[in-house]
Amino acid sequence: MALISRSEAARLKNVTPQAVYKAINQGRLTPVVDNDGKVMLDKDAFIEDWEKTYHPNQMKKANNYHKPRQKAVVSDIPAYEESRARTEHLKAELLEIERKQKEEQLVSSKEVKATWLQLIALAKTKVLGIPSKAKQRIPDLDVSAMNCLEDIVRESLEEIADTQAA
Repeated sequence: MALISRSEAARLKNVTPQAVYKAINQGRLTPVVDNDGKVMLDKDAFIEDWEKTYHPNQMKKANNYHKPRQKAVVSDIPAYEESRARTEHLKAELLEIERKQKEEQLVSSKEVKATWLQLIALAKTKVLGIPSKAKQRIPDLDVSAMNCLEDIVRESLEEIADTQAA
């Protein structure tokens, strides 16, 4: 009885060691413990049991298992000088951006957005206040004229909002 390890069994059948472990756990293969207490497989029994119970749908065959790693093609790797030049160029661009930020030539988009939201809110408040200011300055305005002014202002704001959303 020739004993082989689980890894050797995997190489023998061109599958992954995990496939052999899985077959043992599922009870499709019978492991043997050697004198040193290591889990091994009887080679002849393994081959016979494997042929009976191996189903490609249950386990994926590792066709490329134990193949040597492909070496990088020299043409894929840029020359050192070219790589160094790219790195230096990108570093220079980052430094330029930092310099412009410090000189306040560049502003973060969050700051711009916050400022615009404040300006728009202020403009909306001022425009909505037009009818009440008109009533203060022109005391002869009646309720229908005030309602008409408020409707015009609200329609204008809605039109502006609709054109910005589109």
